[in-house]
Amino acid sequence: MANKIFDALFRERVDVFRAAFSATSTEIFYDSSKARLFHAGEYGIYRESIVREFLKFIIPQSLDISTGFILSTMDDVSSQCDIIGFDPRMTPLYQEGDRQRFFPLESVYCVGEVKSTLSRNAFSQALNKLAAVKALGERIVAPGVARPDQLHFNPTDDARQLFSSFLICQKFDFDTSNIENEIDRFYDPCVAHRHKHNVILSMEDGLLTYIDQGGTTVPYPRFVTQDLKNLFSFPKHDEYYHFKIFSSLLFLLTTNKTPWHPEFSKYVHIADDAATGRIQK
Repeated sequence: MANKIFDALFRERVDVFRAAFSATSTEIFYDSSKARLFHAGEYGIYRESIVREFLKFIIPQSLDISTGFILSTMDDVSSQCDIIGFDPRMTPLYQEGDRQRFFPLESVYCVGEVKSTLSRNAFSQALNKLAAVKALGERIVAPGVARPDQLHFNPTDDARQLFSSFLICQKFDFDTSNIENEIDRFYDPCVAHRHKHNVILSMEDGLLTYIDQGGTTVPYPRFVTQDLKNLFSFPKHDEYYHFKIFSSLLFLLTTNKTPWHPEFSKYVHIADDAATGRIQK
């Protein structure tokens, strides 16, 4: 069963998203006389803003979406992320407006990359970038408050303790007939299976995620100590099918994410003398 009103609203959002991402953005930034984009940077920023607006219809309203960098208390800093879903209530030093944005990894719930047409090489680069960012999710020295059923920090075997990663693109510029069996080879050999993508949405091709031993679609590369197989789903009779599955899985990922609380004092340098009440000279 489904709700007709919600389904209609969702399809409307998808139509607006698809049109703005594919047609409007190209019409604005494509110079047909020179057969190339002008202001390529602005073109990318425009598309990222379109994706953020679409995602706000999907993820819980307690979260916000921005772009920027992820920090850890171990002095790590990620590469720039197109999309960062985070809890604004647990994000110190969040910079508004045009100022650079930095997010403690404990308050991050998901990260994403936004691309146009992807060649094999560009797809591989995007996946490995996401995997490197996702690996930072394990760099928590002293996890804060979590769920009562998750008393120990164990992201190796509990996928809910890592923020999720996703990629949205217009299409793949290569043969996808065997992609679910080939996609692992797009990753560098050193990438752990648990650090691989959660969901990938190609607007023209379909959706990539995972399947468990019982044949259930699961948005985790590793779950309950098992590395899962890749799954490629594509629209057959419903043009909204892969958008619906993507949205359902991303909502599941963000609502099931273990809530870690950043420890402010571990993100700033406090001199030893300050702890005794003496002022350093």
